[in-house]
Amino acid sequence: MVFLHTGLFWMHITAGAIALILFWVPLFTQKGKLNHVRYGHYFKTCMYIVAVAGFLMAALVIYDPLAIKYEYANRENAQDIAAYLRVFWGFLGLLAILTFVTTRHGIKVLEVKDDRSSLKAINYLIAPVFLFIGGVIYFYFGISKSFPLYTVFGVISILLAINVLRYCLKKQVAKRSWILEHIGSLLGSGIGAYTAFLTFGSRRLLDLGEYQLVVWIAPGVIGSIASYILCKKYKGLFRVQVAT
Repeated sequence: MVFLHTGLFWMHITAGAIALILFWVPLFTQKGKLNHVRYGHYFKTCMYIVAVAGFLMAALVIYDPLAIKYEYANRENAQDIAAYLRVFWGFLGLLAILTFVTTRHGIKVLEVKDDRSSLKAINYLIAPVFLFIGGVIYFYFGISKSFPLYTVFGVISILLAINVLRYCLKKQVAKRSWILEHIGSLLGSGIGAYTAFLTFGSRRLLDLGEYQLVVWIAPGVIGSIASYILCKKYKGLFRVQVAT
């Protein structure tokens, strides 16, 4: 099981590193052109690998934390450590679901455009539903344990899940609003990749102490501003209409 976890870890890291580079190519190439589509596909594939590998790693640790993190198995407080590992890796599993939902939604809305019928299928809605449930759980953990990281990402997960579910299930949306969903979701996916990179990289290289939370949140704040600017730009460029 340790060998499997290690293999998944290196798949996760490798695909994530490639995705960090690929993220910028579609962003700065003309929309709809060959390079934009091709490198967007590569980015999607890498992010799916990141999400699936991350979720499977989390599942393995939750199933048997002391088998995976065997260096803690013989400590007197091993069971307390196991409980902590389950909660923390459950959080990382939630982030894997968030990555999957944002990536898949960003690609799917581009495929279906204004025909949202396939977005109403249960096999499409189940992931954002799980994201919502996970967000509620970790929001509760964050509040009850006074742990801001869980609180913040609990709220992010809840809001993102609601946004995806609302877009899928709403009776009527703005025409060509799939353009904004596509841009916003894939930017969110990229933000997630950079958040993980900066967070775990800074934790290994720097001791930021109480400022570690800033590294978690800063990419989301910067990315949200960028998403707002880009969506505003393309809303006018593609003449996204308001639903009546």
